[in-house]
Amino acid sequence: MDAINQLRHAFTTVAVPADAAPMAEYMKHVAPFLGVKTDVRRRMVRQWCAQVPLACADDVITLAHHLLAEPEREFHYAAADVTASRIKLLDASFVERHAEHLLLKHPWWDTVDLWGSDVINPLCVRNNCTATMWRWNASGNRWLIRASIQHQRGRKRDYDVELILALCTPHITDGEFFVAKAIGWALRDMAKYQPVRVRQFVDAHPQLSAVARREALRGLDRLDS
Repeated sequence: MDAINQLRHAFTTVAVPADAAPMAEYMKHVAPFLGVKTDVRRRMVRQWCAQVPLACADDVITLAHHLLAEPEREFHYAAADVTASRIKLLDASFVERHAEHLLLKHPWWDTVDLWGSDVINPLCVRNNCTATMWRWNASGNRWLIRASIQHQRGRKRDYDVELILALCTPHITDGEFFVAKAIGWALRDMAKYQPVRVRQFVDAHPQLSAVARREALRGLDRLDS
């Protein structure tokens, strides 16, 4: 696609090649990098995306797939950036039918969390996607489980606390680091506004993994300090 080539040109004009290797190492070499920092990437994607005609959800989804087909990580981030920028064109069907494939294309915590915070979370605010979150939660895939548990992070007082705790419960003894970390972060995030429920949950589950417990208690300790 000409549009992808245009974005590649834009990225190469601002990339710092010396940064590419350390960035790839930090992300455990899940993909090569060009060396474009986050704030610069987002600015370049905004400028580029403003010139790309995207009239409907299918256009957005097609472009996201093309971006994910590129080898470098910056394009994988751009796929989520573009989708977030056109989120008004999307509805619950995106979460139900398309998000899983996009999340699992070159998955690592960076892209999974980016899709979660910038696309999945706001779409779940506007639409009832609970059934999809439960399907992901029971999938056995660490990234889908992580996305389901974290799909409300940052909602402050608008958390569906009982739903998130219910999504955490099947995985409280899971030793998989990225799942345990997701539980811990969700609990820590809720602790500011629902400290009693979080404390009750932690106390009621002594078998909660050490990673999850540590993060949850950090959230509670901040309230006590």
